[in-house]
Amino acid sequence: MAKTTKSRAAKRSAPRGRQTLKSRMADIRQALTSLGVRNGHEDLFLSTLEQLDALGDEIAGATDRMMTATETIQDAASAIGAKSKERATKNQLKKIAKGCGDVFEACSFQDITGQRLGKITRTVTVIEDSVRTVSALAGGKGKGRVGKSHAIDRMDGNVALEGPQIDGPAVSQDEINKLFD
Repeated sequence: MAKTTKSRAAKRSAPRGRQTLKSRMADIRQALTSLGVRNGHEDLFLSTLEQLDALGDEIAGATDRMMTATETIQDAASAIGAKSKERATKNQLKKIAKGCGDVFEACSFQDITGQRLGKITRTVTVIEDSVRTVSALAGGKGKGRVGKSHAIDRMDGNVALEGPQIDGPAVSQDEINKLFD
């Protein structure tokens, strides 16, 4: 009889250092719940999306200011060139015009940055939905959409959202320019 009692007690208590399934699920619930709220004040995913939106707005504003300033410089150079007869002055104005063109070309980073930020925003949203679904399945407070699967779409209409190639095959600027000729 003592032998039976001893084996039941061994089965009831988990070995030291090993968690029971119930305690693991509690840890998972806690970890998933903590992703939603930081310091009891804000939703981590919502905060991340707001920061990405703010970054996109700042980049767009800075690019607009650069382009406006460059147009002003270009217009002033053109006005000076129209009144000047000196060859040296005209050569310097050509350099200014080329520099302005380079600034306009460099401002194309905004389009690529916007594509990247959009992709990151969609990815964060997919991750958020997945975390909330797992949290709901684990018995947490998340309102997941059980049964609904998400995938990160790499297409926006008919445009592939590949962005610039990072250490991979890339298309040269000359090849891109030929597309517009």
